[in-house]
Amino acid sequence: MQRKIFIIFTIILLLGILMTSFLYLSLIRSSHLDELENKLISNGKLIEAIIHEREVPLNKEEYQRIATTYGEKIGSRITLIDGKGVVLADTLARLDGIKNHYNRPEIQAAYKGEVGRATRYSATINEEMFYIAIPVDIQPHNIKVIRLSVNLQQIKDLNRRLYYYVGISMLLGFLATLLLASRFIRKLMEPIHEMTEISQKIADGDLNRRVYVVSNDEMGILANNFNHMADKMKEMIDKLLESNTKFSGLLASIINPIIAVDNKHKIIFLNPAAEELFQISADEATGKHLLEIVRNNQLDEKIKDVFENHRETQLEISIDEPTEKILKIYTNLIRLENDPTRTMGIVALIQDVTEIRKLEKMRSDFVANVSHELKTPLTSISGFVETLKSGAIEDETTRERFLDIIDIETGRLTRLIDDILTLSEIENTNIRSYKQEIHPSEVIGEVLEILTPIATSKDISLTGDIEANLPPIKGNRDWFKQMLINLLDNSIKYTPVGGKVTLNAFKKYHNTIISIKDTGTGIAKSEIPRLFERFYRVDKARSKRIAGTGLGLAIVKHIVLSLKGKIKVNSELGKGTEFTIILPIEKSN
Repeated sequence: MQRKIFIIFTIILLLGILMTSFLYLSLIRSSHLDELENKLISNGKLIEAIIHEREVPLNKEEYQRIATTYGEKIGSRITLIDGKGVVLADTLARLDGIKNHYNRPEIQAAYKGEVGRATRYSATINEEMFYIAIPVDIQPHNIKVIRLSVNLQQIKDLNRRLYYYVGISMLLGFLATLLLASRFIRKLMEPIHEMTEISQKIADGDLNRRVYVVSNDEMGILANNFNHMADKMKEMIDKLLESNTKFSGLLASIINPIIAVDNKHKIIFLNPAAEELFQISADEATGKHLLEIVRNNQLDEKIKDVFENHRETQLEISIDEPTEKILKIYTNLIRLENDPTRTMGIVALIQDVTEIRKLEKMRSDFVANVSHELKTPLTSISGFVETLKSGAIEDETTRERFLDIIDIETGRLTRLIDDILTLSEIENTNIRSYKQEIHPSEVIGEVLEILTPIATSKDISLTGDIEANLPPIKGNRDWFKQMLINLLDNSIKYTPVGGKVTLNAFKKYHNTIISIKDTGTGIAKSEIPRLFERFYRVDKARSKRIAGTGLGLAIVKHIVLSLKGKIKVNSELGKGTEFTIILPIEKSN
């Protein structure tokens, strides 16, 4: 901008100087001509007076002498002319070579009683001349016009000198004015440059910068207004940042994923929970179509319906990427505050109900399984009781056999109820209230003593390799013991006659490792993920022949979790199964 102002100022200055100089030169030239004209008229009047003093007529020689003498004195050419245009005398020319001057314009003006003026080239002396013709009536002399003329070369020389001096003055004045103008414009532009620089820094985020201009003119007012605007803008931005921080903090604290899309179904916002759910950052997702993030056509169609009918809705969908999930989605339109009829997009609140649906299914299956497990022995007991009532009680042999069956089924019901109560207790009890000190070596020894007779009765070798003085662990001692009994009992049940069951317990790093390995029937790899589900049986036909409630391994899993441990299964069909329990050792305070 400074350059533009300087260029415009230079052009204006140059035009001003040129116009001023032109007018000045014209005025000087006009003044000089007027002065010259007045001088020639005065000299003409003087010559008229000199000739008028001669009372007797003069001859041509005397006229010529007067013209020559006075012409040299005043530095002008003097021509004396009669009433018919005949030249009586001329300072610079011979009379026999001079033509009649009657038709000359200045002479005609003089004949009319006016002072004639003319500028033209003189063929007599071959020079451009300026003529002044004065009307006179000198008696008894026959002189009607006294014409004085000067060579215009003098005027040209004078004009040339004027042009030179004026040109030098113009140049010096122009340069001096440019220098002063440059400094003035630079000084004038300093506040503008400062405001430009400060505005750029403010635009870059440095909101504390201000302009300092000491001036009472418009520039000072502009600087004050600029600073006031910057203060207001900083105040507004601070409020927006504070509001945005609170809003971002609020969204970040919401555990449910939130996605916002515009009217073209392109993502405009994801909160951290949504980033974690879909394994993508907000920067990567922003601008992408919703289907690129949530690959479910049902959701896309539902959002289209929301836009078309302007109504909120909810739906439940299943996705396969990045992991299999069941999501419940609540959609709401984003409406403009000042124009509720216009919508900017849709915000979707997502609830991950995968675990809830799994638990619901597990509960449903559990209820169905419990009902089935309870119904079978109850039906059997009810049938035998009816039979006994109908007269079979009189037959002692039949009565005893039926009562034995009723006793077995009652025991089965009792075990089932006990296991259900145990599992319920483990699931619902506050684990932190059970912080007994458990000595694994001691409890494992007790369990081996309990189950060794059972293994021996089936001709199964039950051995234990227990590291002495295993570090104590924190938890419920009875549950820990129940966990080992369930695993060993399970291994013994599914190990054929002559097989082996081995229990190893040792410390590794900061964990206590307990491994129970058998040479039983084994488990298919496809069955292992469901092994710890309630009432799940790998070989349903075989399980019916083997007494059990189907809750043993589910109880084991929850006991391991209560001890903050992990359980792993490694099995191969026909070769046996190994359960490995990893329990962390708590650091002593």
